[in-house]
Amino acid sequence: MQAFCDMVTEGGGWTVFQRRQDGAVDFNRTWQEYRQGFGMLQGEHWLGNEALHALTKDGQNVLRIELEDWHGVKRHATYRRFLSSFCFHGYRLTAREYQGDAGNALSYSKHYNHDGRQFSTADSDNDNYPSGSCAAYYGAGWWFDACLAANLNGKYHRGRYTGLTNGIYWGTWYILTDKKTNQKFSFKKVEMKTRMLHT
Repeated sequence: MQAFCDMVTEGGGWTVFQRRQDGAVDFNRTWQEYRQGFGMLQGEHWLGNEALHALTKDGQNVLRIELEDWHGVKRHATYRRFLSSFCFHGYRLTAREYQGDAGNALSYSKHYNHDGRQFSTADSDNDNYPSGSCAAYYGAGWWFDACLAANLNGKYHRGRYTGLTNGIYWGTWYILTDKKTNQKFSFKKVEMKTRMLHT
């Protein structure tokens, strides 16, 4: 398996499994595409749910999420306990023991809690939303609840946008909607990466 490695951040040793930076790659993909991975390692990509499970299956991994907005402001979220289960369990997410300055959007509230949720795509609905498919509605594969407080695989909008909240979204940093302008904000860059937990 080939992957992009970050050997600089926080001492290095990170395997990058997701990157968004320019909107070149469509992240509205099928279950099989998310399973196998897509995009280019040097650019936008999803490494693949099978690869992510292989990297994290021992349960001794850290997740680091890096976000950059359109003003050049950067924040991060780190989870010291990170795991993606195997296919039979829907690549269920474990993301716990948060640290950082972006806020813990993966454990936002009772109905918007991504920790413990299975992965969903438009053609494989595993979310907790009883009257529809979050993945189909928001056009992305993700660990949806009912539906989201975070979606880093959302549509690449260049900054502010209106309408459906389908952009690259991290709900504990940017508010959902500006009440005066009815505008939302999507991120310019995001990376998700993992490495072994250093005890």
